[in-house]
Amino acid sequence: MNGTYSAPSNPGQFAAQGREALKQRNTGLVTFTLLAIGIPWGIWTFVAEISGGGSDMVAFNAAAGWYVLLACVYLGLHGLEDMGWCSIPVIITLRSLLSFIVLPTWRFATGADQMDSVYVHAMVLILIAFVALWTGSLILMKRTRLNFVPRSGRSSVRVQLICCATFVVGLVTKFIMWRTGLLSYLSVPGVRESIAESMEWIVFLANLLWLSLAVSAIEVFGKRSASALMKIVLVLSIAFSCIFGLVSGMKQQLFQPLILLAAIFGITRRRIPRSALLLPVLLVVIYPFYNAYRENLLMGYRYESNTLSGLKTVVVKSFDDVISGNYAASGKHRSGFDSSVNRLTVLNDLHDLLSLPVPSLMNGDEKVWMAPVYPFIPRFLWENKPLLNKGQRFSIALGRPMTTSSSMTPVGDIYTIYGMWGVVLAPFLWGICLQFYMNRMTRGDLSERGLLVYLLLLVPLINIENDVASLVAAAVQAGAIAVVLSWLFYGSRPAKSRSARYSQPVANIGVS
Repeated sequence: MNGTYSAPSNPGQFAAQGREALKQRNTGLVTFTLLAIGIPWGIWTFVAEISGGGSDMVAFNAAAGWYVLLACVYLGLHGLEDMGWCSIPVIITLRSLLSFIVLPTWRFATGADQMDSVYVHAMVLILIAFVALWTGSLILMKRTRLNFVPRSGRSSVRVQLICCATFVVGLVTKFIMWRTGLLSYLSVPGVRESIAESMEWIVFLANLLWLSLAVSAIEVFGKRSASALMKIVLVLSIAFSCIFGLVSGMKQQLFQPLILLAAIFGITRRRIPRSALLLPVLLVVIYPFYNAYRENLLMGYRYESNTLSGLKTVVVKSFDDVISGNYAASGKHRSGFDSSVNRLTVLNDLHDLLSLPVPSLMNGDEKVWMAPVYPFIPRFLWENKPLLNKGQRFSIALGRPMTTSSSMTPVGDIYTIYGMWGVVLAPFLWGICLQFYMNRMTRGDLSERGLLVYLLLLVPLINIENDVASLVAAAVQAGAIAVVLSWLFYGSRPAKSRSARYSQPVANIGVS
């Protein structure tokens, strides 16, 4: 009958139509992105050329333009349908577009940064490295499809008990770190160094708080668990993770749990929560407080911040400094938006590295080929085990406080070690490894255990700021820990689930 809709009688036909619609939408999105970025970029390059903006600006725009073009081509070939945006190479590509292209362009356009030949050099290195990464990924690329299918519809007693235990251990360890002067920017000089051999284990126990958050979120969001205990653990894990993240002075410790929640919700419900779109706004709003808070801690407030009264004093003073404008009055400090943009612009860090008289002086005793071994040999067995603190050494070389760590970037680090051949070969091999990992993870439907492994490996694998040895060591260590902890929670169940018994039919992927 005219005007009526006839649903496909074959479910497979319906799924095929849905995939085709998503493919067309992604093709249109890639085309729109190319036009939206390419046309203004071309106009800007033309204006810079005719106005005598210098050959550096033109060369940078050419390299950046090719980067954007090839990134869009890669995303189009990879596809973003069926949760393809959760693929590790895709996330790295999207993050790099923000950190190496969008934000630096904004800073150049507003005059916050001035173009020079070092920026051109940095952009060329980034272009070469990511072309190699994308090539390695495309060689092994298969259809990436993260489909969460729980093996049971309720939370087992085992999961609930272990989740509660990890929450308690993580919370108690965080509290002890705060009270003893070991918590990030609240740490008292000399205290962390005095227990350097045990510090890795203390940090691991503290991170169990995030683990309880991840497991409880999988149970509540993914399995829609009716367990009141799991819901309580989830709420308390979110609350205390944010509190200690705020108190620590580390923005990552505040935002990582929130990003983790958004990722779990997005994968299990197959749609991005609208509240996740507020995270960039929160970053801009909270940045001035973090800057003032860190400044006050470095001025001496850290020595009294391990008590409630002392912590209240420094927090209130930091808010007062931001509100009254005392913190920005000196002119050394930027607005929240400017600070956020400057911090997220990783291209600046690569520029600073290449600007050093001898960048190779940052290289220490650590070896890239030994990086997978470092996490498994305790320091008491290897007294001269290299310290993976190249970021701290980089900060000192830049004249920054030794308590900070600057971003070497994998591209900059591999360039200082192996030169141009390293920039070509290392990202190529890394792209092959990442795509092989994603092919294994997406070969079947993800069970609870498989999703937990994916989440525990997500943060170290998408890092574009660490040096190479730290990046590889962190990824290997996270992989080993993920296997053990996922077994602890969910037993020897396979990470893949072939049953669709508890899966939810999905007609579309969007924002809710």
